[in-house]
Amino acid sequence: MIIETKIIEKPAFRVVGITETVHFNSTVPSSENAIAKLWTRFGSRIPEIQGQLGWRSYGLMLQNPDNPPGAPFDYTASVQIAADGDIPEGMISIEVPAARYLVLTYRGQLDGISDAFMHFWGLVLPDSPYEYDGGVRTGKFEFEFYDQRYTQPGDPNSEIDLYFPIRAK
Repeated sequence: MIIETKIIEKPAFRVVGITETVHFNSTVPSSENAIAKLWTRFGSRIPEIQGQLGWRSYGLMLQNPDNPPGAPFDYTASVQIAADGDIPEGMISIEVPAARYLVLTYRGQLDGISDAFMHFWGLVLPDSPYEYDGGVRTGKFEFEFYDQRYTQPGDPNSEIDLYFPIRAK
């Protein structure tokens, strides 16, 4: 369920993580899909990353708005860092640019998160004075933000913030 919707201006920040091209399969539950498997692999390597800022994890997506729904996209499982340092082998550092975001806070089991994305694309965005401002043309990422409110995939009280870059129509 969506418990909050807000618009924020977020300054640029830096993350370190692992990027993979994801071929999304809507028939596989979110807790078992390619993104969940990437998080499992990345989670075991988080201790290798120096200069982390608290408990802040990001699932970055750089979409190509011209692609049809279900087309492959790049997804980065990452943690926020204070400054550039040594990047562990097989990981990358990404500077996420400053942007205006429409933020949806989702509460529920991870397997229901696709409903929150559909809520944004199907209900919130079309009826708003904004348009999507992310993707390969602008270099602005759409992302999931995980902090201490997210506990585990099956917890109905877990919370995840979904950030969608926007601009005025």
